[in-house]
Amino acid sequence: MKAFRIIADHIRCATFILGDQRGVTPSNVDQGYILRRLIRRSIRYAMQLNIPRYGIVEIASAVIDQYGDVYPELEENREKVLSELKREENRFADTLKKGIKEFNKTAANARDGKIDGISAFHLYDTYGFPIELTMELAQEKGITVDVDGFHEAFAEHQKKSQAGATQRFKSGLADHQEATTALHSATHLLHKALRVVLNDDTISQKGSNITAERLRFDFSFPRKLTPEELKAVEDLVNEQIQRHMPITCEEMTVAEAKAQGAIGLFESKYGERVKVYTMGDFSKEICGGPHAENTGDLGHFVIKKEEASSSGVRRIKAVLEK
Repeated sequence: MKAFRIIADHIRCATFILGDQRGVTPSNVDQGYILRRLIRRSIRYAMQLNIPRYGIVEIASAVIDQYGDVYPELEENREKVLSELKREENRFADTLKKGIKEFNKTAANARDGKIDGISAFHLYDTYGFPIELTMELAQEKGITVDVDGFHEAFAEHQKKSQAGATQRFKSGLADHQEATTALHSATHLLHKALRVVLNDDTISQKGSNITAERLRFDFSFPRKLTPEELKAVEDLVNEQIQRHMPITCEEMTVAEAKAQGAIGLFESKYGERVKVYTMGDFSKEICGGPHAENTGDLGHFVIKKEEASSSGVRRIKAVLEK
């Protein structure tokens, strides 16, 4: 049966990709996007066949049992493979049923037998449907999809997102109140502390929102942090605050900033020279500013909440207590 073959072939392939030492994981870009397509197509057919939740995880485990002797990296990375598959199924399965209902409505309203690009992008943006999945579902109903229109809507969405990010970077922190500035500096300490505690230099800022009352920091990471990890992050930030380190600013080229190990965001949007804020020997980051003059001025750092922001992105909310 076609559906069984698709599930078996796709999960076998996904297992080998996840088990590879190069560490590809499901995402919305590059190799991670191909991997996500394989897994999500399998989940769709598994639900269609009423295979119980985590059925694809059991299939992957069987693949590892079968090939582990010849490819030892599969056995070595068994826990990672199975946890990533379980995580991806949790992300997608709950929205798939709603997405299928939305697709059916969209298909029923398709003009001239074609789903328009904006509707196809809505399925992607809201329900995580890759365009290939929408095309496959449409083909089953004997209709087509405006793929060019989808890519135009996707490009427009990216353009608006990048413009907003660039504007935030160029202007720095809009609110210059003392409390807001202190929380801005605490965000830099938090960013570095996450990298240290989680032993992951690939963690990067995915967004932030700072008011006079609290900071909100979004960062790339695939799982929920444990209470012990959150406590270690909180303690490390407070340790840097208690060191009363000076916060200095220098202007330099992007190349010079990189050479000094500065963390940088939105690099393609930087001008010839950038501001680099350094906090003692702990944090160095490209930023529009402003910041406090010394970490000792910040107060006591307290994490109030850690939660998912979106797929592969976590969010921390924290405050500074005097």
